[in-house]
This record gives sequence, C-alpha cells and structure tokens, in this order.
Amino acid sequence: MHDATFFLTVGAARDSEVPSKLDGEFPAVDAEGAQYLDGNTVYFGTAADLIEVRREDVSVDTDEISTSRAKALVPRAIDFYADVSTDPGFIGVSSRSDGEWFIKRIAAQTGVTVKETQIDVDAFADHIREQTEIRDAWNVSHSRDFGGGKEKTSIDYHDAADIETAQNGTIGLGFEYMWDNEFVEGVIYESGYVAVYSDGLLEEGFAYWVREEVLPFLEVDRDDGAETDQTELPDEEQDRAEVAATDGGDDDVAE
Repeated sequence: MHDATFFLTVGAARDSEVPSKLDGEFPAVDAEGAQYLDGNTVYFGTAADLIEVRREDVSVDTDEISTSRAKALVPRAIDFYADVSTDPGFIGVSSRSDGEWFIKRIAAQTGVTVKETQIDVDAFADHIREQTEIRDAWNVSHSRDFGGGKEKTSIDYHDAADIETAQNGTIGLGFEYMWDNEFVEGVIYESGYVAVYSDGLLEEGFAYWVREEVLPFLEVDRDDGAETDQTELPDEEQDRAEVAATDGGDDDVAE
C-alpha cells in the first residue's frame, strides 16, 4: 500500500530536484527519481529527522506518584512523493506531523509555495465515470451542512456504495477502476489523504498516478492558513478502509 497526505505547490521551481542527504546526521533524505515521458521527474523515498514531542515522565516514591510532561527530540521517518516541476505541483508525506519539516525543506530548496489543500472528490468521481466503464465504489462518504452547526455525515460500504452517488458533497471515496492498463484500488478523501492498495503500482507508479489522476483535483483549501480537521486517516478509519477494501465493512451514519 502507498498512502500520503498531499499538499499543492504553486509557483515555478528554481530547481525541481529533491536531492538525497545521507551523511550520517539528521535530517536525512534518501530520494529516488523517475522521469516521465515529457521529461519531468517525480521524486520519492524516505526522509527522517528529530521531531519535538511532549513525553510524559512518571515518578514513583513512597508518598505519591507524580507526572510531568517534558519536551524531547525523537527520530521519526516518513515516506514522501514530490513533483514540483510543474505549476501547480505536489508534495505528499505519509505523516503530516512527522513530515512538516520535510515539506518546509522542499519548499525552501525549490522556491515553491506550499498551500493547505483539499481534494474535490466529486470531480474525481466524475472523472472516473467519464474515463472508463470498468469502475466501482466500495465506500462513498457524504457530508451535508444544514446550517446552524448541524451537519450529517453518512458512509455507505460495498453493496450500499454506488459510484453514481458520489456527487453533491462527497468527502470520501473508496474506488476501483482501470487506469493505464492497471487495476487501481484505493481511497481518497477531501482532506488530501490518498491511499492505493494495488500491488501492481510501485512507488514511482503511485506518484505518476497522483500526478495524472489526483493533481487536477487538488485545490487550495478554503481555510488556507488554518489547521485542517483531517490531514491523516485516523487509525480506526484506516483499519476500516482496509477491511472494506478487502473483505468487509459496515454501514455507518453519524450526526
């Protein structure tokens, strides 16, 4: 599986290369590049740095148990996918919190501006419907805002999921379709999170698919500059999505 939260980049890059940095010290970047037929190059790989976290310290003595929270630097690694050779371009990281430094590093190195991003899932679904008749959905999630703080979210799985209903407020789509002679199965969320479960797509294939199939539907978040509500798929939703993609899943409606 390949997955990442994607961010839109704007502006012409001074140099679109993402170089490796392997000198035995943090930060470290192990990057590979794959060139498209049009001459542009996508970069992917692994990056690691020391990330500041707050760690709980617990002390026990004969009188009491005391706790405190202290800052600590811990090593964290992320997978990344980046193509800033075009305007717009994209940077994707497997963990937003652990990969924020990498996004800033690439922006500084290349001279592009990184924007808070959302995906137009309705338009992505329209694209699939127009592109091929060999398509299906195993998860269709909608959100409707009734105003006054009232919002309804509904999730349809498997038999209840219909790609024809992925319109008018789709925030998540579990999809499968034929693309470039490859069967692609995955999930895409308005938040910018994308995952592909297809074994046939290697890292460079996933990055190329993102460039061709997802980049056209990345758009600047209406709340650019503020923290987004969902930048990574929560663990329980990740588990549910993977189960739904293989052999099960329950309908879920929440208000």
